[in-house]
Amino acid sequence: MNARWALPGLALIALSAPVFAQAIDNHRVMRDFIERLYVKHDVVGAFKAHVAPDYIQHNPGLPDGRQAAIEARAPMFAQPGSRFDVKHVLVDNDLALVHLFGRGKPGTNGAAVADIYRLEDGRIVEHWDVLQPVAPDSDPLATTIGPKEKGDTARNRQAFSAFIDTLFAKGDVEAAYNRFVAADLIQHNSRMGQGRAGAIAAITALRAAPGATFSVQRTLVDGNFAAVHYRGKLSDTDRGAAIVEIFRFNDEGMIVEHWDMFQPLPETSRNAHPMF
Repeated sequence: MNARWALPGLALIALSAPVFAQAIDNHRVMRDFIERLYVKHDVVGAFKAHVAPDYIQHNPGLPDGRQAAIEARAPMFAQPGSRFDVKHVLVDNDLALVHLFGRGKPGTNGAAVADIYRLEDGRIVEHWDVLQPVAPDSDPLATTIGPKEKGDTARNRQAFSAFIDTLFAKGDVEAAYNRFVAADLIQHNSRMGQGRAGAIAAITALRAAPGATFSVQRTLVDGNFAAVHYRGKLSDTDRGAAIVEIFRFNDEGMIVEHWDMFQPLPETSRNAHPMF
């Protein structure tokens, strides 16, 4: 039995009847955190209610700690005309991912953003993010009409695990996509074109570069949505990039839609943690 989260712009988020108390707590924490932060722009309230004071920060532009995050976000969220439109939320055990359009400075094109949070004892204790500026006249966060039901998390977790293993560990792009991805894949990366064949061609070319490596850091599965966070390098000398890819499964267990975000790793960071 499913109960939807009645938040503006969050029609795809659902709260499932839980098996573990921890899963219930994390869904509830994220529901309230998202409403306070992204919907109401109450940065101070959201962080003080749900974020640990010694919050570990992987955003290279910020130091560690809850107060530093509040001081950085509060002015941005308070800007007249700022927008933070949540598109998808995944909560998987102690990890949560918020996929959104963010524009803290009016007059700019904004960015596609993936915020990843780790929770411990019902508090957010760690944060990673990937931000990709939105190109003019593009809509990388567009979404089709989502499924009416939350989806089969257990089935999709099994399929996604096999997909990730085939694609990343074995490096077999064709096998991964031909087995788990629908031929008419809806693609939100404008560089790849539509359909499974276009994705296979683009990804195969990237992975063929000498010295290219792709290291998975974490995955999440929640109903019909799944995500992978990884470091990609296209050569031995490339500093690499933080990448998040989000996939939607249909009710038959095939991947039918894809979004991604890409952020090059900077040379310096204001905290001691890598972007991963």
